[in-house]
Amino acid sequence: MRVEESIRIAAPREEVWPFISQPGCYSQFMVNSTWSPVEGEPTSGLRARWNTEIGVGSINLSSLVEFVEWDPPHEIAWVNITGIDQRGRWILRDCHPHTEATLRVSFQAPGGVLALVASQLGKPLIHRDLRRSLEALREAVRKGPIDDVAAA
Repeated sequence: MRVEESIRIAAPREEVWPFISQPGCYSQFMVNSTWSPVEGEPTSGLRARWNTEIGVGSINLSSLVEFVEWDPPHEIAWVNITGIDQRGRWILRDCHPHTEATLRVSFQAPGGVLALVASQLGKPLIHRDLRRSLEALREAVRKGPIDDVAAA
């Protein structure tokens, strides 16, 4: 299942990039998503690894993910190493004087037909959470630099 949401943010890409390029700050704006650093692994840039947990209704889907694309200040992408099969991508596009931020997530619950049905039932929840996350990102960028947000 693939879900994608976009939003316009009243800031240049260079002001939005610090928020999406630091998964340790995702808790400031990512709804129903927890990102924890992996001890001994890089936390930023290509090959950074994070433990993730995504809530879909009453189910928590866990994975170890690795960032496999890193193109500042435009795009980052991750894939799972272990756990639930997932991929994600942040894309920032210039829409002077704004930035269009897109978050694209795809995942597949393990199992057969029941997992496919469960994924389809969870799709509206994921859409809602992605939309809320992008709105919270827009608000976080509006409030100021990531250092100010992280201290809040």
